[in-house]
Amino acid sequence: MKGFKILTAIALCMLSASGITAQTDSIKPGLIKAFGNRLDTKALTKYDPLYIEVPERPWRIILRTKFDEVITDFTNDATLRYEDESLDSHLDMKLDSKINKSVGLWVGYRGLGIGYYYKLGKKPDINISVSAAAAKFGLNFRVRSQKYDKLHAKLDYLDPDTTIIDDDASFWTPIDVISFYFNGYYVFNGKHYSQGAAYNQVVVQKKSAGSLLIGATIYASGINMAYKENASLISFCDSVGNITLGKITLGVGYGYNWVPARGWTINAMAMPNISIHDNVIRHKYDCNYSMIVSEEKEEYGKWDSNNRIWENGKTHKEQYYKDMPEDGSVPDDTEIWETRAIRQRTCMSFNLDLRLGIAYCWKRYFVSANAIFNHFKYGSGRNNVSLMDWYATASLGIRL
Repeated sequence: MKGFKILTAIALCMLSASGITAQTDSIKPGLIKAFGNRLDTKALTKYDPLYIEVPERPWRIILRTKFDEVITDFTNDATLRYEDESLDSHLDMKLDSKINKSVGLWVGYRGLGIGYYYKLGKKPDINISVSAAAAKFGLNFRVRSQKYDKLHAKLDYLDPDTTIIDDDASFWTPIDVISFYFNGYYVFNGKHYSQGAAYNQVVVQKKSAGSLLIGATIYASGINMAYKENASLISFCDSVGNITLGKITLGVGYGYNWVPARGWTINAMAMPNISIHDNVIRHKYDCNYSMIVSEEKEEYGKWDSNNRIWENGKTHKEQYYKDMPEDGSVPDDTEIWETRAIRQRTCMSFNLDLRLGIAYCWKRYFVSANAIFNHFKYGSGRNNVSLMDWYATASLGIRL
């Protein structure tokens, strides 16, 4: 709840500074008030009043329920060298954070706003969003962290009849994923169309209108697979312990606001985009244990840390994956070390940004629901990453 207390304190300070308390008339003009007046003036002059209404009350306080999910799919074609064997293989590794539920508070003044969300039922994670919108442009930034509890892995040789594993497995320690999203867009028909009317209720759309948009997105994420705790599982999944992703995209899209009746706004926006820069860094690790699907067992003796070899001459001690301890503990002689970082830069991959929103406004109040879906692709050839990131919100707000 600490985040809510901080955000509430900020909101109260902003409300006081803007002059909506009983002592408004006694506040002398200052930098904050001058900045607010400038925002008010620009908001009133940049829109066509026949299409867009600029509310007199500049502040919005919004309570939100949020649902979000990130699905990350890795595929890797490689030549595996294990002991004295060399085999071509195909790995498909899918991570799904499942649908997370959170509640949040969003505070906005004209086109500016900030929100904080508190995840329900789990240890709080970072989930913050910041936005800025005007008649001709919009900016959105969010940072959030996720936890993955499950992995679905499929490993087979290039011969489809030799599948080694196709099953779900639990991580002993949930892996952490933190992502940064920054998006900016330009609206060509900004006098008649507002992207924010259905999402943050910056203005009220009075008549149906649409616009061509151009946009740019920067997306970066870091995936920490807790390789020390999940050593055996990760060694089985191509030994990838940490992954860093970065992407810059440019796109052209179209948005449309439909106003079926007074107070209602229904928005749809689609923006296909092309990557101009992709960066994937896969940190690979090795371990003196390995997870297998066979129940066969043999004596390995003691582990030699200096030469990284077992007493029987093997480099990896095999463990049957169903015999792994339920508490996630590992043997005392477990060692894991980073072997290399593989950097891959590509470009010109196709990505998609979809948005749907609906809002209803009456008097000082409004309700809304919206959903945003992003699909990013990384890599090419033998190594690929597909990342689907979406969230949906339901909101109740008041203008002050």
